[in-house]
Amino acid sequence: MDIKRHRFLFINIGCIVAVFVVAFIAFDIWLDSYTDHGENVTVPDFRGLDFDAAQILAAKDGLQVKVNDTLSVDDVAPGAIVDHFPSANSKVKRGRTIYLSINSITPVMVVMPKVTNVSLRQATQMLENNGLRIGVIEYKPDFANNYVFEQRYNLKTIEPGTKIPKGSAVDLLVGQGGDGVVVAIPSLLGLPWSAISDSLMARGLNINPIFNAEVRTKDDTLRARVIRQSPAYVEGGKMTASETIDVWFGIESAINTNTDEE
Repeated sequence: MDIKRHRFLFINIGCIVAVFVVAFIAFDIWLDSYTDHGENVTVPDFRGLDFDAAQILAAKDGLQVKVNDTLSVDDVAPGAIVDHFPSANSKVKRGRTIYLSINSITPVMVVMPKVTNVSLRQATQMLENNGLRIGVIEYKPDFANNYVFEQRYNLKTIEPGTKIPKGSAVDLLVGQGGDGVVVAIPSLLGLPWSAISDSLMARGLNINPIFNAEVRTKDDTLRARVIRQSPAYVEGGKMTASETIDVWFGIESAINTNTDEE
């Protein structure tokens, strides 16, 4: 009697376990089907669409979209999607969020840097760092080859610090070197070294600085001013680029003191 009772108990326990196993397998299959577990979808191409249209298209494939960045691009409609990640035709799981870069409805404004008195390569890098790009490059004969003399926006000279739309094209006036380039003799009297070194190099002229005896220290050099130059400045005077200007520096207080003693 006890053996029959135990056998019946074991059979019942086995049936209960089997029911649980079958139920678990059935639930797991249903859950995989419900969540599309392991199913990949292809990311559509959202470029050129506005956000509302992108949402509708994404929903068809069980995807979500979110604006991650705002750009300012000339050849894309305001509010349209410029790019997205993951990119079009990528394989992703259903429910994945696609991050969008959208063209700004209101242009993003950036500050115009000073790209004059530097090389064309430096100017290009500085513009790109500020979200701008090179437009038309106009060349003029000058010993300073590939040296930027003027920056323009919308056909007008633009001052550093001016705000313009991100992605705008900036036109540059650039020197194009050649033999026999003639430049005007500059007027340097009264100027410090810091004010003339870049200016003379931009003209393609060499500098021969000559410091008076009273100019002894670094501070003296900073205070010194041009007291004489050769060739001397004359209105309309010209010299050939690559020639040398001799420039004499002195300290004004010392010059006045020597004059008084005489």
